[in-house]
Amino acid sequence: MRQWHHLLGLALLISSVPGCSAGVSVPAQPAPAKVATAPTARQDGNLGVFADKLRNARRAPVSIVQLGDSHTAADLFSGELRRLLQARYGDGGIGLVPATSVPGIRNDRVIINSERRQWELISARNQQSSQFPLGGYLSLPLAARPKVTLQARDADAQRYKVSALYQASRNSTLLANGNQRRMLPATNGQWRLSPAFTNLGLPMQLGLEGGEGVLLGGWYLQGQKNAGVTYSSLGINGARLEVVDKWQPGWQDSLKLLRPDLVILAYGTNEAFDDKLDLALYQSQLDATLSSLRKQLPRAAILLVGPPDSIKQRKARSCAAKQPQPLAGVVRVQRQMAQKHKALFWEWQAYMGGPCSIARWQAGGLARGDLVHLTGEGYRKSAAGLYEFLKGSLRLP
Repeated sequence: MRQWHHLLGLALLISSVPGCSAGVSVPAQPAPAKVATAPTARQDGNLGVFADKLRNARRAPVSIVQLGDSHTAADLFSGELRRLLQARYGDGGIGLVPATSVPGIRNDRVIINSERRQWELISARNQQSSQFPLGGYLSLPLAARPKVTLQARDADAQRYKVSALYQASRNSTLLANGNQRRMLPATNGQWRLSPAFTNLGLPMQLGLEGGEGVLLGGWYLQGQKNAGVTYSSLGINGARLEVVDKWQPGWQDSLKLLRPDLVILAYGTNEAFDDKLDLALYQSQLDATLSSLRKQLPRAAILLVGPPDSIKQRKARSCAAKQPQPLAGVVRVQRQMAQKHKALFWEWQAYMGGPCSIARWQAGGLARGDLVHLTGEGYRKSAAGLYEFLKGSLRLP
């Protein structure tokens, strides 16, 4: 596991030189100790580092993690961006997915099948727990040997390394395809990645043997070749940025386990639909989240994806009256905080054509009738726009 925070050893050079007073040799004073500070983001917000990682992605892995709301949870937008990046820079794997099936969300690469009588799902969307993992979906085993099947959504000949994101109060055993085993050491209340199964293909069956005291937070699927782009898409329907505060303290340590080179935050729609939104509080929350990410992941680049355009009051006469009233303020705060923390900011609403442009997108089959969400074609068009924005920002061909 990559260690981001370390303190270099003190360098103390002591030397003796002949003195000039009364012919007596006097030891020289010790040179001031040099203490290195913890790594900080480069002036460009690590964009140059990330660009170099992508250029070298055919020989070394690149990890991207996206956290967001329903636009992320459908994995149509993020799924198309994953496809574009992997087509250009190599397929490094599917990334982190929920441990069991979650109603209302999907992954563009893999289908997760699990039986209700074998698992209990607890979601940070509308439930409470002090143990929510990174991503916000907690799966508790209800059977002695609960299992999950992962199958490819489309033809997939890739071979994978597969680990579980888990907690265990005592030692347990992870199973793959019924006969391969990996020990799950007790974690003392912390989330850890298990020892990996190697050279697995889809479909695969994963499960537990003696699962009492074990909690699962997801499966991490990396390409066996250890190169290319891995893109973890972690979305919760209805989520706002503050959902990360429901996750177990220290969730950033789980994020570190994925070694992200780029972290994408894609929230804002649900904040914009809150007519009582306290913009000052929202700014404080976003500021704190970005500060924490910069501290915990000093070598990662960060991208803020603004909310897409939306219409709340269909019958209003003016465009301004049709828009969710806090929307412009949310976008403004995101732009300001991105600048402060040297993060990229992609203004999705502007890409669509500005305020009320979603009506034109809906008329053209690119947005759904709720005038909030896009169609599959609309999300793919948006992902292509973000892909071009990234290439331009990173100065990549």
